[in-house]
Order: sequence, then structure tokens, then C-alpha cells
Amino acid sequence: MSMIEFERVFAEFENTISSAALKEVARYWRDLVRTGRLPGWNDIRPSAIKTHLPIVWCYDYDPGLDDFVGRLAGYEITGVSNKPFKGTRLSELRPNDKYPRALIRAKRVVQEPALYRGHGIVYKTEERRGFGERIVMPLVASQSQPAGIFGATEYKSVSEWARSAPDLNAEEEKWFSLAGLVDAPQLANC
Repeated sequence: MSMIEFERVFAEFENTISSAALKEVARYWRDLVRTGRLPGWNDIRPSAIKTHLPIVWCYDYDPGLDDFVGRLAGYEITGVSNKPFKGTRLSELRPNDKYPRALIRAKRVVQEPALYRGHGIVYKTEERRGFGERIVMPLVASQSQPAGIFGATEYKSVSEWARSAPDLNAEEEKWFSLAGLVDAPQLANC
């Protein structure tokens, strides 16, 4: 792993993040990166980011299902859905028209691997829309834990969002590839 190049890519990612809370979550993930290896589930210590746990969420990748399964989510995340998060497949949490894009995005974060920053409409169902900013970072598999994604989303009111974004119906995506900079996780059926 080229740590100098990794640090450059991470700095670009961090510089696109507006939210102070999301920057802190991203820095926490960054501090877990070790030479040649991205962090995995066993590296995460929720107490280290306890003030941000309400906006944090994580999914495991299940290669047998070729889907992501909710592992944990803070109350600000679980509050936007009427379904339980833990143990629920991404395909069941996301509306049918949004799931394919959500799966592609999540798999890219883990497969490539890559860092993701989105802002705009970050959650949408028939009843609700969530506006804000989200970040997603990869977690590698270990012998005892699956690969997954570690993310956080900070919501804003429609009026707050309207002041900073002209399109209230889209999420602007920014990608930061880590390919070749770290050992990429191996995912079956990807």
C-alpha cells in the first residue's frame, strides 16, 4: 500500500465532506487503516465515536444472498424507516426502484474498494424524503467477520437543504478509489 497516495485520496474525500460530524466519523475510519490493510469489523470501537452513533450505520455483505444485511444503525437512521434495520436485507429496506442503485453503490465501496460521499436526497420512500449528506467506507472480511460497509448520514430539513442545493430530487455522488492503494477484499459472486 502506498500510504502517501492513500493519504492524498483520503484528504480529497475529507475535503468534500461538509458536516463536521461526518468528517469526524471519516477520520475515525481513517485512523483504523493499517499498512496494507483496510479496517474490518473487529477494528471498530463504537465508544470511540459515541457522540456520532445516532447517525452511523453498517451493513454486512452476504455473498450467498448477494445482498447487504443491516448490522447496526443509530436512532436517527432507524427513525426514517418503519422496518427494523438489524438483520434486514438492503433489498427489503430500500424501495424497489432505489434498491438496484443502492446495491451497486454498496458493492462498489467494498469491491473496488472506494470511499463515497453523497449529498442531496439521501433517503426516499413513497412517504418520506431525507435530505443531507452521507459517507460510506469499506470494511474488509476476516476469518470471523464478513466484509461490509461503514457509513454515516446527517439529515437536514428541506428548507436547510434548499439553501445549499438546487436539486431536491437527486443525490450528487463523489467517488474516491482506493484500488491499488490497499488490499482489496475478496467478495464471492460480485
